[in-house]
Formats: sequence, C-alpha cells, structure tokens
Amino acid sequence: MVSMDLETVFQQLRNGDRSNFATFYESTKKSVFYNILALTKNYDTSEDLLQETFIRFLQKIDEIKDVGKAVGYLFTISRNVTLDWLKKESRSSELEFEDLSPSYDSYSHIEESLLLVKIRGVLKDKEFQIFTLHVLDDMTFEEIHHLLKRPLGTVLWTYNNAIKKLRKEISYEDA
Repeated sequence: MVSMDLETVFQQLRNGDRSNFATFYESTKKSVFYNILALTKNYDTSEDLLQETFIRFLQKIDEIKDVGKAVGYLFTISRNVTLDWLKKESRSSELEFEDLSPSYDSYSHIEESLLLVKIRGVLKDKEFQIFTLHVLDDMTFEEIHHLLKRPLGTVLWTYNNAIKKLRKEISYEDA
C-alpha cells in the first residue's frame, strides 16, 4: 500500500469513518505484531495483545495528528500493553498446564520468535521499527519516509546502522 493511501485512511478513521479500518489494520499489523512477539515470545498471546493494541489505538485516535505519529503511537501502545501483560503474568504464581506445553502452532513460530527477540535486544526502538517496516512489511524506504514523516536520509541511515549492528552481533556469535 502506498503511504498516501494510508494517510487518507487514517484521516477517515480520525473523522469517525471506520469503514476502512481493515485497510489500516492490514497495513500496520505485521510490524506491530512482531514488536509484541519480540517481548512476549508467545505467538498466541501476541495475537491477543495485538487486538488490545488496536482497540486502545482507536480509543485514542483523536489525540493523534498525522499518520506518521500514528505508527509510532501504535508501537508505543503495543509496548505498554505488552509490558502491562508481562507485569500481570509475573505476579501470578500459578502455572496452567497449557503454559507448560505450547500448542502445535507455537512450535512453527519458535525460531521466528527467538530471532525477533534477539533482534529486538540489539536494536533501539526506532531502528527496530524501521527494520520491521522494511523487512517484514516489505515497505520501501520512500514509503517509510512518508509514513514516519522522517527525512529519507535519516530512514536510510537508521536502517543501515541497524543492519551493521546485526552483522556485528552475528560476527560475535560466530567467533
């Protein structure tokens, strides 16, 4: 999706027209989901927290002025929702049997989850955001530049720094 289309959809959402919410959701869910997954390390929980993130986003949409800030706001909400969930989970002392045996679906995502946790640990928030938008959402740097309202050079520089950090981390592990 072209970022201008996303901006139009966002403005419609701000004006109370929820008919194109699915378009906005589909354009942003992947990177937000992987942001959550990197923290929870659980696919099913991440799906639930993704839904909670978008519910909170819609409740606060009037406070957001433009689509570039909306994506950053989604990342902030997703982090806060996830941290709240992690705090709640750490307080509960009882483990359910389901927690001890992951579902079949979660096995297929274990490697992906572990990799994202590692990447999330290496990169700063903005680097991780640009990395996921480019790599996971297949957005061009031009689209990311428009979406985040950041200079194209800054987006490219941030992405290249992220790649350098990841390469450096990989080379340390190989040694």
